[in-house]
Amino acid sequence: MSSKVIVVTGTNRGIGLALATQLNQRGHTVIATVRSKAKAADTPLASLPNVKLVELDADNLATIDSAVDDIEKIAPEGIDELWNNFGVYNLGQNSTSVRTVVPADLQQVFQINATAPIYLTSRLLPLLEKRATKKVVFVSTLAASFDFTKKFAEMLAQWNAPFIYGASKSALNMAALYFHLQLNHSGFTIVPIHPGVVLTDMNPMGQIETEESATKMLEVVDPVTAKDDFVLRSYDGSIVAW
Repeated sequence: MSSKVIVVTGTNRGIGLALATQLNQRGHTVIATVRSKAKAADTPLASLPNVKLVELDADNLATIDSAVDDIEKIAPEGIDELWNNFGVYNLGQNSTSVRTVVPADLQQVFQINATAPIYLTSRLLPLLEKRATKKVVFVSTLAASFDFTKKFAEMLAQWNAPFIYGASKSALNMAALYFHLQLNHSGFTIVPIHPGVVLTDMNPMGQIETEESATKMLEVVDPVTAKDDFVLRSYDGSIVAW
């Protein structure tokens, strides 16, 4: 397997950390975004070989511009893949009920889950175009699917699942589709993927560990090319109905 340069966002912990670790173990150079390089200095991420830390806070869109500048300095010859792993699940009770919508909460979730990855991807297109791989992955969710949400409405109600999360990831899926429609003819491969119901700080009701999620997502994403159909894939290899 040839070595690649891969950007992974949200690597402080959880799925992002597992992805960065496993990609690095494969021999790839990983550009890992973190909120604070100072805070990440004493974490397992910083000790990995060929991992370059870049500061990026999805809560602050201005940091995307500075992060892109840093990424370009690290990889002036381009990047092969971008894994958009930004995500926030729940900001509290206000994000679960349509009766208690707080605009600031809504805006924050949409910014982290949709606006930040969309903007970052747009800014990194010139670097992706310098390499042959041209692959962009958007970590999405089953909760963005009408089909899943309708089938499991009772279960989601019991979980008190935040509707803002599904809504924001649905927006991300649609944006991913437009990236595909506008860039596929140029050889870009755009892959939205459900990572599984993962046990993280964001979701204590998860069913699989972050390492399993990362391993299986990589197995699914690796063989996908620009010639394949654009679909919402799942970490287990299945196709998620929208």
